[in-house]
Amino acid sequence: MKNSPAITIWTIFFFVFFTIAGSIPVIPGETANDDPVISKLLTDAENNYQNGKFKEAIEIYEQIIIELNKRKELVKTKQKLFTTMVSLALTYFTIQETDKSKMQLEKLIGINPNQKIDEEIYPPRFVQIFKDVQTANVGELLITSTPSGASVSIDNKSIGTTPVNIKKFTKGEYALTLAKKGYNITTQKATVKPGTTNTFKIILEAAGKKKVIEKEGVKKQKKKKVSPILLIGGVVALGAVLLLVLKKKEDPVEQVRTLQFTNNTPVPIAAYLPAYSILEASGITGTIRKVEYSVTIAHPRIEDLAVTLVGTDNRTLYNVWNKGPHENDGKTFQGSTQVFNSVAPNGSWKITVNNSGQRKTGEITRWVLKIYYVN
Repeated sequence: MKNSPAITIWTIFFFVFFTIAGSIPVIPGETANDDPVISKLLTDAENNYQNGKFKEAIEIYEQIIIELNKRKELVKTKQKLFTTMVSLALTYFTIQETDKSKMQLEKLIGINPNQKIDEEIYPPRFVQIFKDVQTANVGELLITSTPSGASVSIDNKSIGTTPVNIKKFTKGEYALTLAKKGYNITTQKATVKPGTTNTFKIILEAAGKKKVIEKEGVKKQKKKKVSPILLIGGVVALGAVLLLVLKKKEDPVEQVRTLQFTNNTPVPIAAYLPAYSILEASGITGTIRKVEYSVTIAHPRIEDLAVTLVGTDNRTLYNVWNKGPHENDGKTFQGSTQVFNSVAPNGSWKITVNNSGQRKTGEITRWVLKIYYVN
C-alpha cells in the first residue's frame, strides 16, 4: 500500500526537524541474539530508524515480531519480543502516529503487564504515554481464601497459593479456580478492572458426606410383615419409576456456550513469505465442540494464497483456503470445523497465509474466531 504525499512530506520534515534539534528519539541498541536472522533484521530496522526511513523500520519490526511469536515460549525470546514491540511503538511515536503507538503498547501490556522502560533513555512524552496505557490496562489482584493455603489458577494457569497479591494484572474476564486438599474445588468468574485493587475473598467448602447420628434412647420399631401383594405392587411401581428416570436421562442435552474473539489489526502479506496473525483466546473453562471462523484478506491475487487456521497446540491445522481461482481484491473466508475439539481452547490461535506467486503483496485485514464449548 502506498503512502500519501502528505505523509511522506511530513515524515521528511519531522525527521529533519529532530535531526537539526539534536533530539530525535534514539532506539536503545539491541544485545546480540543467538538467531543470526533476527540479529540482522534488528540491525536493519535500527539503521532505517536512525536514517529516517521510518516506514521501512516499521515493516521490519513487524516481521521480527511475527518471527519471535513463533517461539515465544523461550525466556530470552520473550524479552526480545517485548523490546521489539517497544521499538515499534517508539517508531510510530516518532512520526506522530500516537494512536498506533498506543495500540502497540496495549498489545505489549496485554502480554506482559509488568513491562518497564528506562525513563532516562526514552523521550518523556513517550514515557508518559506508556504509563497512561499501562494504568488503563492493568489492575491490582488480591485473592484470599478461608482457609488459606489454597492453590490458585486463572484460566487453568497456576499463579500461586492464597493469599495471592499481584500488583499488575491485565484487565479482563477470567476463570478463577481455587483448590485445597479436603475441600471442594471452587471456580468462579473474575473480572479484573484497571486502576484499582480487585479483591476476591473465597470461602472453601469442606469435602465429604455428612454423617447421620442416631439419637440415644430411641427404641427400634419392630419390623412389620409386608403382604406379598403389596410387595409385588411395590416392585412394579418401582420399576415404572426407574423406566421414567432412565428415559429422561437418555440423550442428555449439553449446554453449549460461545465466546467470540476478534483481531482487527492488519498484518502485511509479503511475497514468498508466510504471514501470521495471532489471536489470544481466554476465559473458556470447558471443551471445544465447534469453531467458526471469518478471515478477511485484501490481495490482488487470491489464487496465489494458502490460508490455514492453526490451533493453540501449534500442530492441529485446518485449511481455510488453498490456492484457487477467485475475483481480485478483498475476500472473506467463512466456515466452521470440529478438527480442534481435542485442542485446548485458551491460548494463541493463528492464521497463516502463504503467498507463492508473482511478488504480489496484500494484508490480513481482520479475522474472527467463535468457539463453541461445553463445561
